[in-house]
Amino acid sequence: MKKLWIVIAVIAVVLAGVIIGNKQRKAAVKTEQDGKVVVVINAGPKETDKVAVERLKTNIARFNKEYPNIEIRWTDRPYSPDSFATSMAGGTAEDVIDLWATEGYVAERGYALDLTEFLDDWKYKEQLNHDVMKPFIREGKIYGLPKDGYLMGLLYNKALFKKAGLVDANGNPDPPDTWEEFVKCAEKLTNRKAGIAGFGIMGNGAEAGWGVLNWVWQAGGEFEQEVDGKWKAVFDSPEAAAAYTFVQNLKWKHDVLQSNLMLTSQDLQARFSAGQIGMLMAAQDRVTQLVNQYGMKLSDIGVAMLPAGPAGRANQMGGYFYIINPNSPPEVQEASFKWITWNILRAMTPERIREKAEDLRKQKQLGFLTALPIFTGEVDRKMRETANEYSDVLVDYHDVWVEAAKYLHPEPSFFCQQLYSEYLGPALQEVLTNRNAKASDLLKKAAAGFQKRFLEKM
Repeated sequence: MKKLWIVIAVIAVVLAGVIIGNKQRKAAVKTEQDGKVVVVINAGPKETDKVAVERLKTNIARFNKEYPNIEIRWTDRPYSPDSFATSMAGGTAEDVIDLWATEGYVAERGYALDLTEFLDDWKYKEQLNHDVMKPFIREGKIYGLPKDGYLMGLLYNKALFKKAGLVDANGNPDPPDTWEEFVKCAEKLTNRKAGIAGFGIMGNGAEAGWGVLNWVWQAGGEFEQEVDGKWKAVFDSPEAAAAYTFVQNLKWKHDVLQSNLMLTSQDLQARFSAGQIGMLMAAQDRVTQLVNQYGMKLSDIGVAMLPAGPAGRANQMGGYFYIINPNSPPEVQEASFKWITWNILRAMTPERIREKAEDLRKQKQLGFLTALPIFTGEVDRKMRETANEYSDVLVDYHDVWVEAAKYLHPEPSFFCQQLYSEYLGPALQEVLTNRNAKASDLLKKAAAGFQKRFLEKM
């Protein structure tokens, strides 16, 4: 009986929170004096960060020139899967929520507004790239719009490729297209006497687990799946084991990896720029780091699709999406949609591209366009035409990323940092340092541990 009363009390508290929260939200729809619709966004800057606050205020002022009847307020609360459901249930969640690309499941749980009605009336709807929006599409309906992000590709040293004879009929560097070609390229690039490894692999800490994702997807494996309403660890599959074994063979059979296997991505970039590594898995921002931080020639850097595995292509994506609170009043939802789409479009305008490029020229730095091809058509064309005027400071491998977006995979949805650092990473380190390690046994133990310690407690 005592437990029953506790349950009733908890339900009462939650319901009260929802009622109070909704009343407070409805009261905040219109300000008392100027009649503006108020939209609250999350993940804003802390008041102590004066530069970031001023930057956001400037952006809001620009928005208000077009939408003077919408007032934007913000909290400095970032998205957190640990507290998100509670804030939604309690009516305290913001109107616009900036969250990770991994969180598409929120649509299925009723935490994200179906944007179909708004999009039907939006003039740029047909130019949206649906490949990029896959994480937030459910049964043909769109629940989130992409803000920015990255896609993983293959970086290769053009000079080393030419020196190894890895060129096409026209003498241009010819990157690998499949796992088999990848191994052959890595073997030709590797020169132990010259201190050159064909491929640089992340083997340090969480990055080791993060870096193995693409191999597993390309082999046909997965990491977390929802089964009958519950999330399961599924990386104990034969496909995942095949991926780990492939990487293990890169070390013990083909000998194409760097001698120190416990390197970070920063370590690998330094060696890649010095001509000691032929190929890396990396996102577009790494290109600018190679030039800005390590002094590598841009002309020596090639970017290609990741090679296809037994199950085909897979390219890891990450980044941020916007969703709208389905519990916000209709006026606020409409205003929220205007804020989101205005921000997405502004990042693509020729005006914004010129501002960014001119700043880069003043700083004598190299920058990049977002790798996520959010738009097609005129919006994308005008942005890239403008960017081409600043090719000396803006890096863009548009053709690669448009193709890669057809095969994108978001990172695992839950406890991914623990998954990388405590389970996938250690298993990868074991196969890299132990010729006789059995990948299937390692992953079976890792999946069971991850399931018990994390997923079962959700």
